Amino acid sequence: MRLSTLASLDDLLGTIDMLCIPASKEMLDVLHTEVLSLLIPAETLPPVSELLANKKNNTLLFYGQYKGTRIKVLIACECEKLKESNIYSICKKLAIRAKNENSIRTGLMVHHLSSTDIVQSAFAGWTAGQYDLGLYKNGEDENGRKSTSSVHSFIPHGFTQFAENGITIGLVQHEVMTLVNVPASHKSPAALGRWAENSASDYNYKVNVINKEQLLKLGMHALLAVNRGSEYEAHCVVTHYQHPEATRKIVLIGKGVIFDTGGVSIKTSKNMHYMKSDMAGAAAALGTVEACARLGLKVNVMAIAPLTDNSIDNTSIKPGDVISSYLGKSIEVIDTDAEGRLILADALAYAVKEYKPDVMIDMATLTGSIVASLGPQAAGLFTNNDSLAAELSAAGNISGERVWRMPMYDEYQDDMQSDIADIKNLSEKPYAGATTAAKFLEYFTSDHPAWAHLDIAGMAFQANGFGKSYCATAYGVRLLVKWISQN
Repeated sequence: MRLSTLASLDDLLGTIDMLCIPASKEMLDVLHTEVLSLLIPAETLPPVSELLANKKNNTLLFYGQYKGTRIKVLIACECEKLKESNIYSICKKLAIRAKNENSIRTGLMVHHLSSTDIVQSAFAGWTAGQYDLGLYKNGEDENGRKSTSSVHSFIPHGFTQFAENGITIGLVQHEVMTLVNVPASHKSPAALGRWAENSASDYNYKVNVINKEQLLKLGMHALLAVNRGSEYEAHCVVTHYQHPEATRKIVLIGKGVIFDTGGVSIKTSKNMHYMKSDMAGAAAALGTVEACARLGLKVNVMAIAPLTDNSIDNTSIKPGDVISSYLGKSIEVIDTDAEGRLILADALAYAVKEYKPDVMIDMATLTGSIVASLGPQAAGLFTNNDSLAAELSAAGNISGERVWRMPMYDEYQDDMQSDIADIKNLSEKPYAGATTAAKFLEYFTSDHPAWAHLDIAGMAFQANGFGKSYCATAYGVRLLVKWISQN
């Protein structure tokens, strides 16, 4: 995505054939007077009151002209006031809608936006909205949609770099979405390792791809246990970006189950094809490190991504098995479909021992329970650190990638006690599944004082406008970049 900046609104209108405007209800009067009246004859331009009454799906499409050139005007207006938390989704929807119009020279109007952060979020949303889901389509897209490689804009002085940063974040999200949307037939732990190596080479940060033989020497027995039924060897990818002025170490851990059949505790066939998304946490963690490197943020940040699929074979782990772990603790496997917490257990313990982070955050599409609790509106936030909870909540509210703090009472740990092993991987009670999963993970953090778990099962894969069914959202990248930038 290339940004072409113009010196004035007049220059912008003289360059484009379509103008996209993120708006709020409070600014429609000004837009009506200062923009629409320039493009649309007064006798055909309806008053503001009719614009609000007749809009469909919160968008307004007009056909006008400027100095003899025809221009389409697309306005998205769905809120009282534009903020960083809503401008991203508004501009993303504008970009998706604009594809249907097949314009050649598209402009995004941002000079009415009030802050650099809002401008950055606007261009992140616009860029994300240019994503092409048809990864394996041959020939023309059946929907006739055409993404644009550039966008024109008149940007206030001092805001251009923030617009470029927004585009960078949107492009990182493209990569994260592709990692998740690619089917299991076209990705493997080794393939994600190669992606990380290429990214690190392109953007000047470090990477270490740990193969199966090395995992055995390290003692990552829980990850290897999940991997036993797979035709592809497990890997653990570690990436590291460090700015010379960084003062604390942040480690991000992402669940990387390439495809989840449920193992011997097999899932039902309905919607199992969506389980290619079970590595969305790993993709978001890896993508966040890349984003920090590309933006040059003053941070010392790492991503650890344990990678395997959860398949069925005569060597697969079975319910009732007892396995070991990197921490040396034994785990009774009650359900092989609770595999994500097993691979995270090894990654968390490895992060604490090997890298001694100041802050540690894991992201995982971990439980259906959190979807039942929060739906597709927020990720579940689990932590005993009040300051970290407040920071992440604030970053979520500002960025629009919201989190909601869930309880972590000690009593929930009782539900994870095993008669035969140190801990079991599933509570057998029919409630609080997301919290008991978090308590399982907590067991492997060695009581780290600044650890948080984000259950992103309801946020990472949604019906979000790119196609007819669910697809990746890249949830977590903007949340963590905002949190890192603020703290």
